Amino acid sequence: MSLTHAQEIEFKEAFALFDTTNSGTIQPQAFRDFLNLLNNPELSSKVTLPTQPLDFKAFAALLANNHKGAETSDDAYLALFKSINKDNSGNVSSAELRSALQHFGNSALSEADVDEIVHEADVSGDGRICLEEFLKIMQKSEKKLRGEHIV
Repeated sequence: MSLTHAQEIEFKEAFALFDTTNSGTIQPQAFRDFLNLLNNPELSSKVTLPTQPLDFKAFAALLANNHKGAETSDDAYLALFKSINKDNSGNVSSAELRSALQHFGNSALSEADVDEIVHEADVSGDGRICLEEFLKIMQKSEKKLRGEHIV
């Protein structure tokens, strides 16, 4: 399997979203959630669902064999935002973010930690994260993963 630099970054970002405990593996249910989040029936029908936890190499191999590369990071982030924004208000609240993190296996963050994440991302100061703010924070995270200087 040979990934382009862009694919490697994209796959690492996706892997990190679902490896919430930083264990180096994604549980089978989290991988199913990831596929559902992509909302790509063609990809979902091609990929064999794992029964064991996936490390990054196995995760990347599954995606690389079936990934057309048409989806941008922003497309994936938009899908993630929509899945977190359960009330379809166009904003993510602390409660929605906390629920999403717990769903993906990260229950270690306290209420104060989640509130701090929302506060950091919430440029408008309304206590919620809009799509634009969400994309900015995710793009900032993407740059950090690439080792770029962040202003």
